[in-house]
Amino acid sequence: MAAAGASVAGCASPTTAAHTTAPPASIPDTVTTRPATDGGSTTPPATHCSSGTVAVPWQPTQGVTTVCVTVGSTVVLTGGGGMSAGTWPGPPTVSDQRVLALLSSHASGSTYTGTLRAIGAGTATVEVPFVAGPDVCDPTPCTPVPGRPLDWQVTVVQ
Repeated sequence: MAAAGASVAGCASPTTAAHTTAPPASIPDTVTTRPATDGGSTTPPATHCSSGTVAVPWQPTQGVTTVCVTVGSTVVLTGGGGMSAGTWPGPPTVSDQRVLALLSSHASGSTYTGTLRAIGAGTATVEVPFVAGPDVCDPTPCTPVPGRPLDWQVTVVQ
C-alpha cells in the first residue's frame, strides 16, 4: 500500500502509512472529507493551521505569500520596507469578505501593515496596491527600483 496525504495552500497535512502498528498521536472525533478535483478526497487540515494573532510578513521572493489560519484568528500582514522606491498606501483589496474582514490598514513610510479577522471558512487573497514615489528618479538619470503590489493568500478553516 502507498502512503496517502494532502495539502491546502500554506497548510501541511500528515502522511499516514497503510499498515501502521502504533495508533496516531491524536485521532479526530469526526473527519469530514470533500471531493477533490482529481476524483479523490481531501481532509481539511484544521489542526495544522495557526490560530490566535498570526503575523504574516510578505515574502518578496514568492509571487503570493500564503498562510492558513482558523476562524476567529487575527491576521497581521506586513510588507514593503526599503526594497523599493514607493509605498503601499492601501487599503487592500480582499477578494472574499465572507472569509476575511479588514480591521485596520496603514502605511508608515514604505512599510505597510494591515490587520484582518478570519470570519469564515474559505480562501481569500489580499492585495495592497503599489504607488511609485515622486523621487524615484531625482536626480536624473537613474534606474528606478521596481515595485509591485503586496499579495497574500489566506486560507481559513474551522
